[in-house]
Amino acid sequence: MEEQIEQAVLCALSPQVDPNMKAQASAYCEQVKNSPDGWQMCLQLFMRQPKAAAEARFFALQVIENTLQNRYESLDNNAVEYIRQTMMEYLRREFVNNTDGASEESFIRNKAAQSVTLLFAHVYPTVWPTFFKDMMALVKTSSGNNEKAADFFLRLCLTVDEEIARLDIPRNRDEVIRNTNIKDNMRLGDIQLLASFWFELLQEFRSRNPNIAQLALKNIGAYIAWMDISLVVNDQVMSALYELLSDANLRIAACECLADVVSKGMLPLDKLRMIQMLNLTDTLGRLELSDPDFVEHVARLTNVLGIELCKIYSDGIPDDAKVTAYGLIEQVLPFLLKFLADEYDDTSTAVFAFVNDILTILKKQKRTMQPYTQSQQEFLGSLLSVVIMKMKYDDESDWGNDEDEPEEEALFMELRKNLRIFADHIAAINEELYINYVHSVVMDTLNKYKAGNELDWRTVELCLYVLFTYGEALPKGAMHFVNPNDPSVLTPLGEMLVGVVTSNISAYPHPSAALQFFEDIARYYQFFDYRPEHLPQALAAFVDAQGLHHPSKPIRSRCWYLFHRFVKNLKSRMSQYVDTILNSMGDLLTVQAEPPVQANTADGTPMPAASLFDSQLYLFETVGMLISLEGMDVMKQTEYLKIVLGPLVDGIQKYMERGYNPDDELYLLQLHHYVMAIGSVAKGFPNAPKESECTQPWAAVFKQATEIILNVLQAYNRFEQIRDAARFSFARLVNCLGSAVLPYLPTLINGLLVECQLTELVDFLPFIGLITFKFKPMIQSIMDELLLPLVKRVFDFLNVAPSGTDEAVLLIDLRKAYLNFITGLFNADVSAVLFSERNIGYFDTILQTILHFAKDNNDPATQKMAFGVFLKMVTAWGASGATPGFNQFVYNEIVPATFTVPMQATFNLSDGQSTLVFGELTSIQKMLYEKQGNEFLEYISNVFLPSIQCPPETASNYCQALQQCDARAFKKYFQTFIQEAKSS
Repeated sequence: MEEQIEQAVLCALSPQVDPNMKAQASAYCEQVKNSPDGWQMCLQLFMRQPKAAAEARFFALQVIENTLQNRYESLDNNAVEYIRQTMMEYLRREFVNNTDGASEESFIRNKAAQSVTLLFAHVYPTVWPTFFKDMMALVKTSSGNNEKAADFFLRLCLTVDEEIARLDIPRNRDEVIRNTNIKDNMRLGDIQLLASFWFELLQEFRSRNPNIAQLALKNIGAYIAWMDISLVVNDQVMSALYELLSDANLRIAACECLADVVSKGMLPLDKLRMIQMLNLTDTLGRLELSDPDFVEHVARLTNVLGIELCKIYSDGIPDDAKVTAYGLIEQVLPFLLKFLADEYDDTSTAVFAFVNDILTILKKQKRTMQPYTQSQQEFLGSLLSVVIMKMKYDDESDWGNDEDEPEEEALFMELRKNLRIFADHIAAINEELYINYVHSVVMDTLNKYKAGNELDWRTVELCLYVLFTYGEALPKGAMHFVNPNDPSVLTPLGEMLVGVVTSNISAYPHPSAALQFFEDIARYYQFFDYRPEHLPQALAAFVDAQGLHHPSKPIRSRCWYLFHRFVKNLKSRMSQYVDTILNSMGDLLTVQAEPPVQANTADGTPMPAASLFDSQLYLFETVGMLISLEGMDVMKQTEYLKIVLGPLVDGIQKYMERGYNPDDELYLLQLHHYVMAIGSVAKGFPNAPKESECTQPWAAVFKQATEIILNVLQAYNRFEQIRDAARFSFARLVNCLGSAVLPYLPTLINGLLVECQLTELVDFLPFIGLITFKFKPMIQSIMDELLLPLVKRVFDFLNVAPSGTDEAVLLIDLRKAYLNFITGLFNADVSAVLFSERNIGYFDTILQTILHFAKDNNDPATQKMAFGVFLKMVTAWGASGATPGFNQFVYNEIVPATFTVPMQATFNLSDGQSTLVFGELTSIQKMLYEKQGNEFLEYISNVFLPSIQCPPETASNYCQALQQCDARAFKKYFQTFIQEAKSS
């Protein structure tokens, strides 16, 4: 049987075996694992001599572990004793009597330790009270401790701690009770024996076998969290730990052990006394710190010490203890600064938590208006200096090299983000200190650059970067460029910006400088309102080879966006520079489609990456803003617009004449780009006056472009990218041309609707709604013509079952968009199109779809919108007979729905969204009474309520409430009415 199990395991794991045989072998192994006596066969297999294959022995231990973990209750006392004796026999055979020198495979050894640990958790202290003594006896020999047995014993102790004490492993209630009982019993004597034995092993093997000594230190560090602190914090153990900090093989392990000691949970005053006794700062000061790995661990020890002291200080202890605690914190602060400034980022980040905690203390001190001491002020200054200098790229790194080493660049950006948070905290604590230091860093670099000194790009980039972060670190009130009392005097921020603009530092040859320069002036654009004389220099920098024309695509495209923002925010000052800017931008307005690039998302899924054209659209919008600046000569505006749109329109015409070739992958993309560029230019123009037609001379140029776009759409509306571009551009042309666009709308909408997909329709309906509202009531005739095509397209999608979750969500969005569209007809006072001569045949279908949504309790958000539409209808048409068939629909469908919907078991009145639906129901009833008066009351009391077996007295009370209560009181009454109806 044992051989059969071994063969099955080897077969199941072998890549060369036939898949059917593999499946049979795996099924057999699973059968053994789950059979009542499988553990016995596996225990025999594990102990067999000569040894079975390692894979089979590992499987055998897995089965034993599974039994101990999940089926222990099925084992009787004899079975447990058999397992105990067999495992002890294995340990003696493997670690005591093993004289052939062959070592057990590490994965077998670790799995055996796990199995013994699970047995321990069940049998200690009741069945096996001598567990630890028996295990220690395996290690002890007449001539010293057994090396192999010591290694196993220490690993076993670590797995015991993991099983019974680790706080990061979730436990159920029974396991928590069991583990608490085990630890309590261990504290009665075994833990003292263990601590003493670990120290013995540490001392014996520190030179003989440092790996075993490291395991001993790990055990001390692991168990310190729940054993008596005096077993470790005593002269003997602590002296040894301090000595080991000078041992190249053991200093890291000793450092980790000390960190565990310091972080042990204790009462604040007890912890304070322990830290005083440890006197770690003296020890830290004597350490030899040339090995970067060791330095990082010393930094972690410093971090733990600092965190614990900050916790004690903030823990409501007496004042004298508070003074003592802060005195100890100040002793650690030099080490904090030293490690934070370390060249290795892992060492710096190791003390981040301590930095955060000390800054929290200092911020609280400011809030409570306690003055800072001289040493605190000096520390803040030193910390700010270290934080800002640490933001600098190190000497080995290169800027923007994320293709070769993307992880390193990402890690540095994360480091910078955290350092900026620290700088922001310092600015909040001492604003003046922050302002003066940043000013000195920036001005020192700029002055050196002006003087012709050679500067490393990292220094220049840091100068411009900290100027950028200045605006985030300080409150808006500190963002002044000139003295409020004397505008001729610049503030430190104003001086820095004058220096940045006049130094010509944007021309520094490294690309990081140019990009950060433009980020800075785009952020601080308001400076040029106070010092407009510097605007020409900024604009000249923008349009030269360091900005809009930069040879690097990423920098160039970012500058296009920043320039758009800059011009948009300073439009009122741009008129005198329009000629210069447009002349310098002409070569950037050539539209050239490129094959789409695919980028990978975090999960590896390819997706279209942002193209250069996406950023180029900002240039076209910027040109639109510049051409349309207020005060410019209208004829000049028209000429400029012709110059800009001419190549785009001509390009479309040439492509249309050439005709579509399916083999030309860029043909449609080029047309898409032309259309999008036209729309972006229009986006830069101001909105036309409401409800009127733009009569400016340049409007004719846009009208011609509009007609060209419609030609493209009519020819290629079967392609989504063309539909998207047309919709984008029309949305912008509507704004700048006003009602002049209206004649083109039927062609546009029909062109978009015929082939549009579900996602497009969800976006398109709000667009139509906005146009309807913008051009009310003159759009009524157009909406009358377009209503049926729109509604039918909506129904085409709503009548098809969704193919998956994503489509189901989109269909819900379409329901909402459709209901919003209908609501928009009422808001725009064009609701008559719903029952016009052209559309009356579809009116009942529209009503029935809204009713269907209104009755769907599974989607209360849409349900509320549907009843909201009915409320609009009742409000607009309730007392009018001019709406064919609507009154009959009200009495046959809407009124019954206001009762039957909330009476359904699936309607939950305690749910927030359902409460909103209920509000619409009561509003409909109040509005019907207001519009139809006695007619509605008679129908309710004599027809509807009797039809649902409502008692006459209740019906009378209902009608009385409807007449006499205000909306809020009636809602409360109706809620009670429904609840009583549900319970009866």
